[in-house]
Amino acid sequence: MKVHVSIRNRLLFWLLSGLTILGACFVLADYLIDRALLADIYDDQMSQIAFAIPAHFNNSDLERSAPPLKYDGDDSILQIWDQNGKLGYSSHPDIILPQFSTLGFSEVRWRDGEWKLYIRKTDSNFIQVAQSLSGRRNIAVEHALRSLIPLLLFLLIMGMLIHWSVGTGLQSLTRLSQELEKRTPDKLGRLASQDQPAEIKPLTHALDTLLQRLGIALEGQKKFIADASHELRTPLATLQIQTQLVEQSLGSGRETYALADLKAGVKRTSHLVEQLLMVSRLESAGIQDQHVPLQLHEIAREVTIDLIPYANMRKINLGVEQLDAGAVIGSEHHLHILLRNLIDNAVRYTPSGGQVDVTIRARQDDILLEIEDSGPGIPPAERERVFDRFYRCLVPQATGSGLGLAIVKQVAELHQAEVQLGQAQRLRGLKASVIFKRAAW
Repeated sequence: MKVHVSIRNRLLFWLLSGLTILGACFVLADYLIDRALLADIYDDQMSQIAFAIPAHFNNSDLERSAPPLKYDGDDSILQIWDQNGKLGYSSHPDIILPQFSTLGFSEVRWRDGEWKLYIRKTDSNFIQVAQSLSGRRNIAVEHALRSLIPLLLFLLIMGMLIHWSVGTGLQSLTRLSQELEKRTPDKLGRLASQDQPAEIKPLTHALDTLLQRLGIALEGQKKFIADASHELRTPLATLQIQTQLVEQSLGSGRETYALADLKAGVKRTSHLVEQLLMVSRLESAGIQDQHVPLQLHEIAREVTIDLIPYANMRKINLGVEQLDAGAVIGSEHHLHILLRNLIDNAVRYTPSGGQVDVTIRARQDDILLEIEDSGPGIPPAERERVFDRFYRCLVPQATGSGLGLAIVKQVAELHQAEVQLGQAQRLRGLKASVIFKRAAW
């Protein structure tokens, strides 16, 4: 089961973790600084104790002025030894350190403990002052722990402030979520962006853009469904009439003609439904839908060969003018659809005895596909409108569904290609051009 981590908890965790690490570093630094300062202070104290003892002293007077004490772990231990190594005085009789010979400051190990020593030599004595290093460290730790309490209070207060501030900051996302929940397919207006933080505005803008595109797509679908319903109504009504004519012509000798008309009507309706389904599939296809490097001239050759029987039936000279090798990035299935619709349109609208030529030219940065025919062409004023769905030119040969060039444009857009319509200079009919970006092969 996937665990959903909230932004608030994640920010709280990372911010408090960072503050905790900084606090730990602060406590450690405080401990090290205190330890160094205490070392200097205690070293000075030890030297002062050693120099406070006169070179010649009376043991009984010293014991009266500084009676022996019980060692508690933090005290400085004063010991005075004579020249023969005999202990003459100890401030803490319960702790008797041996006499060491190194003058000045030194560190020694004794009884599993570390000690700091200061030894001063006089004319008649050795004055030895000792202090436990573990005691010094304990004092430094106590000082550091005292600073830990305000640090914990600081982290607690900061955690509450961060929790509150992050919650306040995320209210904009909550309001944005509530705004999105109010949206319906019939109500895709812009989201409210007043008083939004600067970090949220790009998200709001992106969502507005997405909603706008979704609205356009939904409107296009509504229009498509309405147009498709209208376009299907006529051929279905025609089929119904032709079916009735077949029934009426039974036994009259006209069955063959009536059935031929019925078959033609069924074929036209099937072609229309097929193209409607094709438009629907193209609308759901992504820009990277199985796009791979492809040789466009090979696809053009296959489609041309497939349509030669249809062209021969219509007495159209369908051929290839030039097919340069060149790779494009695209979907083989969709490119088949584009070429088939362009060549099929050219053959369909070219009068019997005409000519259709297919050309592919590989240029430096792109590949140019051209389909030229000797048909009536398309008037310049209608060359943009023919890409609209169900639009038919006002020419006698316009018997199609009005979806062929709309499909061509959709496929071209999926491949980031440009479609142009113009007049064929050599054949004097229509020239359909598609410019593809060239891919490295």
